[in-house]
Amino acid sequence: MTEPRAIILINGKRKCGKDYLASKITEKLGPATCEILHLSTEIKREYAQLHNLDFELLLTDSPYKDVYRTEMIALGESRRNADPGHYCQLATQHASKQCWLVVDNRRETDVEYFKSHYPGKCLVVRVTASEEVRKVRGWSWKSGVDDATSECGLDNYQSDVTVCNNGDLSDGFLDGIRLVVSWVEERLKISH
Repeated sequence: MTEPRAIILINGKRKCGKDYLASKITEKLGPATCEILHLSTEIKREYAQLHNLDFELLLTDSPYKDVYRTEMIALGESRRNADPGHYCQLATQHASKQCWLVVDNRRETDVEYFKSHYPGKCLVVRVTASEEVRKVRGWSWKSGVDDATSECGLDNYQSDVTVCNNGDLSDGFLDGIRLVVSWVEERLKISH
């Protein structure tokens, strides 16, 4: 693992566009500078190994993943209760770029892990989208998922930046990208 110079901790509800925001930030900063990391990838990898499932299918937005979502959440909670930084460590162990975009922070312990291990290098970004827009993107309420800590753990957390992603570029989405990119560029200059 290479020590990062900037870490963007992206959080938000299902289907709000966390990955989309990360991809747009990466486009602006360049793939040589940024890498996108997912804590949930490590949960899915572990769950697939334990239950002899198709790991690659668990990574998709498919009904296959939805069948196991509640059980994967339970596994993630169990591991995090024993070691809050477990998945943070796994997700970053092979990271090598100057800027990490950690797309799926779900709990305060995720954010605090990064802030404590990389002080002064973290920006917490909350992505929002209306329920109507999320429904168009394929979201529907699921009890045990949308009311779980994995979905609500950062609802009241004070993020550094909030980016609205309703698909309308006039809703502040581009301004949010510019703000995040500027913050990263400043960190990269300071670190030279």
